[in-house]
Amino acid sequence: MSRKFQPAIWIATLAVACFNTKAGDKIAVTINHQNISLYRTSDLEAARSEAAASKKPIAWIASSPAVLDGRGTIALGNSRGATLHAIFSLRDQAVLVFEDAYAENHHVLPLVDVALHTPDPHYTPPTVIFLDPGAGRVLAKVTFEPDFVKRAHALADALQQVKEKMNTISDAPKK
Repeated sequence: MSRKFQPAIWIATLAVACFNTKAGDKIAVTINHQNISLYRTSDLEAARSEAAASKKPIAWIASSPAVLDGRGTIALGNSRGATLHAIFSLRDQAVLVFEDAYAENHHVLPLVDVALHTPDPHYTPPTVIFLDPGAGRVLAKVTFEPDFVKRAHALADALQQVKEKMNTISDAPKK
């Protein structure tokens, strides 16, 4: 390679590195040929802002990052399938936040940590905690379910609970 192109390559490399740093706030996963973005727990403020602006709940998904590698389907009866199923089902219904259930265990929003570990202190990932848009209240919880149909019903039931609770919150008189 010629020396006169090296500075241009360095500038391009730095520009890409800066872009990736900003893009690193979200995790991207492809499920059923659809690209879906999830916030990281460290970017909760951005998730809160989006949830408030879109009037959607936050779906906090605690699982293993290894399941986000693009392999598997939502119908699998293991943690991978359950995680992908939750992400795919909730992609348009909620603002998604992803927690590494192993590395971030007990190092996240206390409200979520308590919900994840109650009543089972050693829960099986994935677990989905639904929060109000301000991330100040737990609205519902869905624990790991290996059966696809039961899991789909659990997610749908939780979403219905969340919608009812959010309507109750928005209908409450302001003090």
